[in-house]
Amino acid sequence: MFRLRKRDWIILTAVIVAGAVGYGIYSKWTEEGLRRTEADMKSNLPLRVDPNTTLVDVKYDRTHSTYWYVIDKADQFDPQETARQVQSGVCTNAENSSTMKKEGFIYEYHYKTKDGRALTDFKITTCD
Repeated sequence: MFRLRKRDWIILTAVIVAGAVGYGIYSKWTEEGLRRTEADMKSNLPLRVDPNTTLVDVKYDRTHSTYWYVIDKADQFDPQETARQVQSGVCTNAENSSTMKKEGFIYEYHYKTKDGRALTDFKITTCD
């Protein structure tokens, strides 16, 4: 049976919250509302999501949302597992998966080290 570690739950929660915010922004707000919400979110950054991961920037558009993270210890970061967890978190939210399917909404993620070395980038475009 699959078990989530505490770190996994934190990442999953952050992804779900980010996804819900992205969907809410997409479905209900004007461009001005997008800019205002993006500014509000940015005012809370950087945001530590777990002991190794910090959300450092966000960008909200009508067709996609983008998130940038910094990883403190690259040797403790698994790109494939992170992508799997994020995909699962986004797709667990029925509104997120519905918006992707109906409207083509995209969730985009970028992870890098403190010194700027890219670790992984991926997009979530569908929930299968």
